[in-house]
Amino acid sequence: MKENSITGQLPLWIGQLVTLRTLDLSQNKLWGGLPLEYGNLLNLVNMYLWENELSGFLPSEWNGLVNLEILQMGHNYLTGNIPNWLSELPKARDVVFSRNQFYGPASNLTKLIVNGNFTSAISRWLFDCNYLEGDWPTFNVPTVQVKYFSNCWNNETDGCATIGCNQNATQDTPSNCSRIYNCPNFFEERRVSQFIECSPCPPSQFITDGTRCVCGRDRVDKVSKTPVEALIGGVVGGIVVIIFAAILIILICRRKPALKYQQFGRKYEGIGDPWTVPKDLDRFTLQELERATNNFSEEYFIGEGGFGKVYRGVLPDGKVVAIKCASNEGAQGQTEFRNELALLSRLHHRHLCALEGFCDEDGLQLLVYEFMVNGDLHQNLFGKSSLNAAQRFEVAVGIARGLDYLHSFANPPVIHRDIKPSNVLLDEYNVAKLADFGISKATPELHTHISTRPVGTIGYLDPDYFRTNQLTIASDVFAFGIVILELVTGQRVFDTSRLNGINLTDWVIPKFKEGGIHAIIDPRLSETNYDATLFTNLTEVGLKCSKIDRNDRPTMKEVLTILEPYASRALKENSSSLNPKWSTEYFKNKSLFEDSRQFAPNSMNGKPYNSGESSINSHDTNCFSTEASEDLAALKAGFDFEAVFREIL
Repeated sequence: MKENSITGQLPLWIGQLVTLRTLDLSQNKLWGGLPLEYGNLLNLVNMYLWENELSGFLPSEWNGLVNLEILQMGHNYLTGNIPNWLSELPKARDVVFSRNQFYGPASNLTKLIVNGNFTSAISRWLFDCNYLEGDWPTFNVPTVQVKYFSNCWNNETDGCATIGCNQNATQDTPSNCSRIYNCPNFFEERRVSQFIECSPCPPSQFITDGTRCVCGRDRVDKVSKTPVEALIGGVVGGIVVIIFAAILIILICRRKPALKYQQFGRKYEGIGDPWTVPKDLDRFTLQELERATNNFSEEYFIGEGGFGKVYRGVLPDGKVVAIKCASNEGAQGQTEFRNELALLSRLHHRHLCALEGFCDEDGLQLLVYEFMVNGDLHQNLFGKSSLNAAQRFEVAVGIARGLDYLHSFANPPVIHRDIKPSNVLLDEYNVAKLADFGISKATPELHTHISTRPVGTIGYLDPDYFRTNQLTIASDVFAFGIVILELVTGQRVFDTSRLNGINLTDWVIPKFKEGGIHAIIDPRLSETNYDATLFTNLTEVGLKCSKIDRNDRPTMKEVLTILEPYASRALKENSSSLNPKWSTEYFKNKSLFEDSRQFAPNSMNGKPYNSGESSINSHDTNCFSTEASEDLAALKAGFDFEAVFREIL
């Protein structure tokens, strides 16, 4: 079933095909984790899962695949240390994990190559383009093709490193070894697949694994020229520059200047130092975006956020995009804007809204994103048409996956800082994608954050921020918890008409403790056959995440250990105990593959979580409850919350 554009996650039921010998799902669009159940395929000989969007760790349960000979899983998003069990596969002869996100010391790789249980038939062991680190591995296995370049070795110099070279070469050996550019972030540039030629190795070495390198980085070859050729080239180049400058001056003089700056925000002065546009981004001209939006007309206007106005645009090839135009408040300096572009261009995940390009012409700041046809979660949750139970749970899991990527896999880690329903967009299949995220290192100092907008939204803003003046990844966890409660209840975070709790958590906690999930579930779902156990656990996750003390909140990775198994369960049960509408409205466009990721039992921080435990906190009418609780009392000690909120509001 290779190369069939199959989407979705790997199915669990394949793990029951115990006589299966070959599994080939390569070159599809599969995503998600690797099923533990595939460790039952004791007769499997060949597994081809390369060039998909698979993520997560290699399951230790796969260590029993004793008949496996070919394991090709390159061009994915797999992560973690290289597991020791790979060296315990007695028949493995072709192991390919190129272009993933594996990390850890080189000693693991060296140990596997040198001490691994190799047979005489082994042919390839490829770990190029990952995040392996430490000293450059040193070993020599002449009969094995080994690639481990484009990692993070300490002893690489000038961005290049000699690879595949045998130091014991003889004079009769060809000297066509290659030097490879170091690309530690290559996996984030996987859309660029071109090969380039590199400088040769020293003459005393020879290649054992090919003569090409794979960075796709631009390089200008040095070509010798005669003085006459150089002179002619200089004259022609000078003429071209003069003509270009004259045309540019004419265009600038004819341009209507003032309106655009007033509409989209201030411009920065000067062009600064030379700047290389991030490889995966398109640099649009202002004229192209004006044509795409009919000169930014009101009919193309979508809305306005912290960064500025947002327009729908249609590019010449028919592709629909969302164009965000920085306002005076959202605009940054030139350097900050370029830094943010560089960082945004490196973030690629199924649950992040993809940045397609930008425009910085005349100092304007416009960002071009993929267009989400189903709008944002706020519209879908509180508008006329609402999401069904399955869709809500999938949205919750999608947000968690996106945040886990930002917190755990982005380099540097990213704090979204403004998680709320209007910043969660839905594509044509209602897959959740995080939008409008600012970039920042996970450092405690607020002034170190790079951001295109204000910090946070009241109701979703970490309560601990008012005490510490710091935002951390735990701040995103708090906002995620509030969004979860909105998904379950269909209630807004603040509602003055709501009895016994203007703040959502004040309303949820006593009702949930006394009446369970049926007392708080969105009435629009109560008539459907929703899974009460699933939504009970989802509510408990939301309450745990929205605790006032950030130290009591789980990480997003811990959240996923709770939610992922239930996502799989929801998909399995949709044809029986769950809402029949799921299969007609939701699953008709979904993959034939069901969720298969399995994680730890239902616990957080190693402790069972009880929805009625006393440490669940209340909040007041602005952000916290006027009712006293132990957590709130501890937090208020020595701190005037009322003064803070008067100033904010």
